Amino acid sequence: MTTARIALLLAEAGLAVAGCGGGGGSGSADAGPCGAMLHFTGEYVDWDKDSDAVFCGLLGSVFDVPGVGPKTINAPNGRVDLCIPDQATTLIDITPPSTIPGCKVVTDPTLKYSLPGIAVASKAVIAAGGMWSGRTFISGREAYDPTKAQVFVHTVGIPTAVSLDAGHAHGPIQAVVTTTWAAGDTGHEVFIPDVDPAGGSATLSVAGGAIGTGSIPLVAGKMTTLTVVKQDP
Repeated sequence: MTTARIALLLAEAGLAVAGCGGGGGSGSADAGPCGAMLHFTGEYVDWDKDSDAVFCGLLGSVFDVPGVGPKTINAPNGRVDLCIPDQATTLIDITPPSTIPGCKVVTDPTLKYSLPGIAVASKAVIAAGGMWSGRTFISGREAYDPTKAQVFVHTVGIPTAVSLDAGHAHGPIQAVVTTTWAAGDTGHEVFIPDVDPAGGSATLSVAGGAIGTGSIPLVAGKMTTLTVVKQDP
């Protein structure tokens, strides 16, 4: 076998190995393991991920991708790894686990994750390398109105203020700046509670601009969950 032939085979092998990736922590807009679909990765974790002594993923959650079907998340760290339609935005229904994972320490074993969610999968965010990160809480952790919509925003990059358009009233905004939830609209995680779901959507903004902002869905009794990527100044 000639030296040139050996070099060609090694190059092809390298490309094959590279093409089998896609298990990294950030999204990818290339074909990767999903062929003509988009590769959507992220995590679905407990509300107090930053402050709990043990990282707790919500295994047993079900993500229902339009045109694909439901997939149960079985990874203990709550890792989400899905192939989704190649389109600007895909809305994925989330059913939280029916039982509390063993990693979540509670005093009342009857507590549940009762709030379903909607994952907003943005092609632009995936292309920018933004990993989707979603959360939900056990019953009693947050007081909320089930007739209103809830909104959770994860920011990749240096956080700035998150807001909704003036046409959608909501409760006091909370954010995580370091490890705990506190009042405020600026943090790597932001929670906008009890949003008026009138019209079925609202406009989300981030001070200074970010990829992934704009119109988001609002559904009473569900948590809309999305990631935004801050743009370099």
